[in-house]
Amino acid sequence: MSLPTASQIYTGPWINWSRGFVLGSTITLSQRNGSLLTAFLGIFVTAAGTACWRILSFLIHQHQAKDLLNDAIHHQQQVILRNSGTPGEAAWQMTQLAWHWRKIANKPKSILRSLPLVILAVCNIVLFAIAGVFSAEVTKAVGNETLIRSPACGFQLPNSTRPDLPVFQSIAGANAMDANDTLAASAYSRACYGNTQSSSQCYQYPRSYISWTNRTDVPCPFGDNICKDIGGFEMDSGLIDSHETLGINSRTSDRLQYRKLTTCSVLRTKEYAYEYNFTGSGTEIEHLIRYNYGTIVNDNDNYTFEYNTNDIVGHNAYALTSPVLDPLFKATIPYNMTDSEGKNTTMYTPDHWVGVLACADQFQFRNPANGKFTPLTSNSFMPEEFSKLELNKVQHATAESMYYTVQTANMYYSVHSQGANSLRASVTLGGSDFIQIGLPDNQWMIEVAGMFSLSLAKVQQQIVAYATGPTYLHEGLTFVKGDKDLCRRQKIRGASGFLSFSVLGVSIILVFGGLLILTASGLDTFVGFIRSKLDWEDHKRLQWTLDEKMQLQRLAFEEAGQGRWSGGTDAVPTTSKDELLGFRFGLNKNHPRLAGNGYSNAQPSDEAASEASTAAVVEKPKTPGVTAQETRQLLEKE
Repeated sequence: MSLPTASQIYTGPWINWSRGFVLGSTITLSQRNGSLLTAFLGIFVTAAGTACWRILSFLIHQHQAKDLLNDAIHHQQQVILRNSGTPGEAAWQMTQLAWHWRKIANKPKSILRSLPLVILAVCNIVLFAIAGVFSAEVTKAVGNETLIRSPACGFQLPNSTRPDLPVFQSIAGANAMDANDTLAASAYSRACYGNTQSSSQCYQYPRSYISWTNRTDVPCPFGDNICKDIGGFEMDSGLIDSHETLGINSRTSDRLQYRKLTTCSVLRTKEYAYEYNFTGSGTEIEHLIRYNYGTIVNDNDNYTFEYNTNDIVGHNAYALTSPVLDPLFKATIPYNMTDSEGKNTTMYTPDHWVGVLACADQFQFRNPANGKFTPLTSNSFMPEEFSKLELNKVQHATAESMYYTVQTANMYYSVHSQGANSLRASVTLGGSDFIQIGLPDNQWMIEVAGMFSLSLAKVQQQIVAYATGPTYLHEGLTFVKGDKDLCRRQKIRGASGFLSFSVLGVSIILVFGGLLILTASGLDTFVGFIRSKLDWEDHKRLQWTLDEKMQLQRLAFEEAGQGRWSGGTDAVPTTSKDELLGFRFGLNKNHPRLAGNGYSNAQPSDEAASEASTAAVVEKPKTPGVTAQETRQLLEKE
């Protein structure tokens, strides 16, 4: 099974046509780059959540900003809304606010005034935390499918360009390739074509297995006089879609469908067999049984199969612990065996030297774009029928690829290289004593079902092998380069070391997150500009500006008589050059206040040394209005 290597996996944007142009837009990255993108998306979503809180804070602040006197809780909430950088910080500060006011203000009222803001901040945290986790789902939304891009895309055929090459060398090369392919397909079909798919290899192809149906008691495909009176066993793959089942990534109009119908039956032997004695180079006479069901193509022998009864490992050389009534493996002849302990046991041997099973394979193609079918026919006649399907360029390339693929995906090649090892019954036969447990009455159906599953596994295997190209060139075979467009279409699942992302999912995260971040960064400036120009509730703009922490600091220092300030509505207010400001904590450590003389040990600048005392330089504010001292005097009079 030629699975792609890391270098054969395509990284970059592509469209998975299973989901259409929009939902199927995909980008595949290496594990390293994919992990970086996943981490970035998580951080980006967190930043978007913070931006969302900034927007909510601004809107709530503006809603609550009134041109009226309000209590301290109101103003502290406004300051928190203005300066909290994250919803977590805001939730904590609002909780502290409610706690510290619980004894002063009405307790339920103080809590209820802050509780909605706490809940809103917590909801913001939770929702964007969930969004951050689910941002990783943009990889799962498109599944784990990737595209194969291999420079060696193509297949091998017998070398017909070298007349000096012996024919048997090409046959040997083809047999070696078939043996390897059949062995891999056999292992895959036994692991994945059943009730359970436990092996990791079952998740490599676009579908773990190709489902099929069966019918019993169908007419014998070779004529009733040649088949035993048990009817035939029919196995039908149904229509296998080149895109959905085989993973050839195509639009609906470029797809092709393929069907495989196989009917098997157990043949009569007595009427078609005759004995033949042969003396070889030695003196021993070999007793042969020849079966004649017709000549084999390109074979001059006048019989179909020959069996040597002298072979000690023949059909009659094993014994079963119970009688078998299956028509292919029938064993009802009893004989007694004595084991190593001297106990007698009745065993059963086969009724016939050879059991004969025959199958007829038929194939069919369908163009889903126009509904036209080819007739059910032999694979060798299929190229003549393609012209009737009115295929477009992509479909025609797909048909040629699938035609090559099904060359060895038939019942003959399911057993050609494996011989008796292809039988499921051989699993219970082993050791030098050739003793086997009994077999079910429908064992021959189990056998052909296994062969049919193997042939379908080969279809899956060979379609992928076409895209990856051969791992090595068998002697006697030549490499045929595949169709360039078709080589770029093969999908596969579970390629380790790669991650596929939904372009739509990533775009939604980036667009909506980007809008939140851009809005949060410019909303207050834009709304403030509009309010200023239109004189529309301009007090809200001023309150938003003055509730900012640096403006609050300016107001405090300025009202304490410290500093000559400018930029009263700017983002960062400033003082005159070399002014010294400070807090004096020596008076009351439990209730520190700004004082007009600043730090007791504050030193003036060199330029102001002649005018300064040991206290800090204190300047009256240039801004007209009522000073803090005058305010206190007015309150005392009241």
